[in-house]
Amino acid sequence: MNLVKLKIKKGKWGKCNTLSPVGRREKKVAFTLAEVLITIGIIGVVAAMTIPSLIQENQKRATVTKLQKGISVINQAYKLSFDEQGEPDSAFNMGAEEYFKQYWQPYLKVVTYCDLYSTCGYNRSAPFRDANNNNTTRNVVLENSRTSFYTADGLLYIILIGAKSDGVFYENNQIMIDINGGELPNKYGKDVFFLERIEDGLGVRPYGYGMTDNEINENCSKSGRGSYCAEKIRRAGWRIEKDYPW
Repeated sequence: MNLVKLKIKKGKWGKCNTLSPVGRREKKVAFTLAEVLITIGIIGVVAAMTIPSLIQENQKRATVTKLQKGISVINQAYKLSFDEQGEPDSAFNMGAEEYFKQYWQPYLKVVTYCDLYSTCGYNRSAPFRDANNNNTTRNVVLENSRTSFYTADGLLYIILIGAKSDGVFYENNQIMIDINGGELPNKYGKDVFFLERIEDGLGVRPYGYGMTDNEINENCSKSGRGSYCAEKIRRAGWRIEKDYPW
């Protein structure tokens, strides 16, 4: 039987080189340019589909967090005021400025008052839109009917004692929160929310607290005004759900 003899070459330092079958070279695995471009394209498509959704979800969570904080701050201020001073006979008769100075100012960290709409960063006196995108006539500043201000947390509050309809003033216990002030979109249910001061120390609650689910859903919709949207968020467990007019 013939034996196949292998010739072993020694390297520089006398060590044996690795044997490999004659005429065979090891292949290196690599991607072609086409394969790389296809992979990058797939990643781009997936990113384009998922990133906007992630951004939107993050915006929703941030909105709810700011809304909860705003409600907590204004509710605590009201309760402290009520515990120390009780309720005025009529905030409406006192006038907005006097009512605010006595019953709110001592319990809030106000950094800026809106003597003009432009003082607080708005580009017009009535900058707000309904959830259905209709422009509203609600003014940021209106003498003797509301006090508008920023607190240290960067939220803008509008405390109303009255509102105007057809040239006539009437009592109004609403409180508005604009979580990003004069910045757009200035839209009910998106960055502007309504609360209500419940007299006799019962606190500040989302506006529409006593309404039915049907009334809430009809109002806080793409065809509604959006003034009950804070209550819709509260009833959903402080979440913005799929049927919300975002």
